[in-house]
Amino acid sequence: MRRAREGLSPAFLDMAMTVVCVLLAMMLISVFGDPKPAAGVLTPKAEFLVEMTWDDGSASDVDLYAKGPDGKIVFFGSRKTEVMFLDTDNTGTGNGAINDRREVVTVRAVAPGTYTFNVHAYRLASPVTVRMRVLKLNPYSVIKESAVTFDTQGQERTLAAMNVRADGSAEVFEQQTRMVGK
Repeated sequence: MRRAREGLSPAFLDMAMTVVCVLLAMMLISVFGDPKPAAGVLTPKAEFLVEMTWDDGSASDVDLYAKGPDGKIVFFGSRKTEVMFLDTDNTGTGNGAINDRREVVTVRAVAPGTYTFNVHAYRLASPVTVRMRVLKLNPYSVIKESAVTFDTQGQERTLAAMNVRADGSAEVFEQQTRMVGK
């Protein structure tokens, strides 16, 4: 036993002490570090959810378009911006055995300004009724519910428009805006 203690070199003891100090420093940083994100960094928590549904089992392809305050549009061809994400794109019968016809856009930050949500009848196999809900998630409330029936391929309608304030509250208003083919 005495020989084992005498065999520890000063270099080993220096390295062991350095490792202990590094571990202690990492622990202190993780406990007392700044929990606030840096300026311009978004937290991934969804603030608003836009859900569009149409007739289950329909062979029609209906698309959701969302325009944010920065003027950028989220749709099947451009699925995300700095604050919005197209989480689900359903192409009708092109999605295999999924009968639930739904598209979802999440707004993942409170970015003040005007948001517009359009529906486009991309491919119609038969007339379809499209329903849209805009939900505020923190705290939960239903901002807007609407429905429209499309009977002609290529039709486009604004089903919801809202102004979001800096405190995260939203005020809906009526308007019609084209986003497809601009």
